[in-house]
Amino acid sequence: MMKKYFLHLFRILSTLLIGVLAYFVYVIFWIGNFNAEQSKAVENINADLRQSFPIIRDSNGCFGVVATVNGQYTDTLLLDTQASTSLAKQEVLDRYEAEYWKRKPMPTFNFYKQVYFSKLYKVNDITLGDCKLKGVVFTSVPKDNGMYNALYRPVLGRAIMENIGWKFDMDNNKMVMFAPGNGQLLQRETEGFTLTKGGVNDLQLYSEQTDTLNVMFDLGSNYDIMIDRTVYEKMRQRQTPRIYANYRREGLTDTIAEFNDITVFCNGKAIPDCTLSYIPSVDRNVAGNIFAGKINFILANGDLYVKQRTDGAPQVIRDGLAPLGLRLNVRSNVVCVTALETNGPAEKAGLMLGDKVIAVDKGAIESGMMSVSSGRLETYIQQADSLTLEIERNGQRQMFSITGEPK
Repeated sequence: MMKKYFLHLFRILSTLLIGVLAYFVYVIFWIGNFNAEQSKAVENINADLRQSFPIIRDSNGCFGVVATVNGQYTDTLLLDTQASTSLAKQEVLDRYEAEYWKRKPMPTFNFYKQVYFSKLYKVNDITLGDCKLKGVVFTSVPKDNGMYNALYRPVLGRAIMENIGWKFDMDNNKMVMFAPGNGQLLQRETEGFTLTKGGVNDLQLYSEQTDTLNVMFDLGSNYDIMIDRTVYEKMRQRQTPRIYANYRREGLTDTIAEFNDITVFCNGKAIPDCTLSYIPSVDRNVAGNIFAGKINFILANGDLYVKQRTDGAPQVIRDGLAPLGLRLNVRSNVVCVTALETNGPAEKAGLMLGDKVIAVDKGAIESGMMSVSSGRLETYIQQADSLTLEIERNGQRQMFSITGEPK
């Protein structure tokens, strides 16, 4: 009897195992087909393509490129080196007249710990200057996705970006798009730059506080440098971090440690005034778009080329919690207080995480969702020595005055 039971159990487990293996084989096959499909989107690029534009960079630090979609819709697409697909809100895809393509067979986990199976849509053509892309696939981001409010512009993802060469000359405010398969053109564009092979996914940095630090290079991250727990434990032995609570959604709050004024070396070149943040829910080493703005860099064939900036221009876009110890962001379609420094000026003034923001400095700056997503409100708060916030808490409106610590 027991022998029959174990035989039956073995058959069930074997069937399940075969099913799981078949699923993983299918996923690998699907990803390969998807990447091949997106490679076709750029296969008609002229081998001599080289076109320059002024650098587009918004208040969040995001880099962008002007595009014409389906010959009639002009938009700015943000660049993301780590997003596997391009991204857009569903209503934007409807406006583009994008066609439903298929559903992604494997789950996606977003920053808000939501799990979903993405719907994919295909756009007929996207024109970037003289470069025309055919059949670009976008992931639809619906309103119930936590990424919806953060996605204030469509995003051009890795599947397309890695098939084009991108040069960012920060010293001269110039971006160059070029055909990366043209060896002579690549050699000419990268002259004076240092190659980091595979540096988009594995860039080696160094600082006295962290020793060697291997990071992903992520233009989609609105941070300077994020660090994992191992690096954090090493750093806090040498420097006291700034601690703040970060409200992600109802019932989900992070405690973030922030280290300021760190000099980081990239390929032997010093990059001063960096902010390193430990975010437990991310727990990864990532160099974001704020860090990218501190160097000249080239993305080509999955490699990263870097060159130290020489213009000496001050960094207007900064990472780190504002001196007043708070951050305002969008949660559940509402602008609210999403970060508070422990014992910082904002917390001492009586603000609480989740407080709904009605007005900032009596309307001196617009405090709606677009002001937040564009980075205008964050820039205003970063530069403020004091703030007056009108907030709503438990249905009651209150006024709070925040004053910075004496310097």
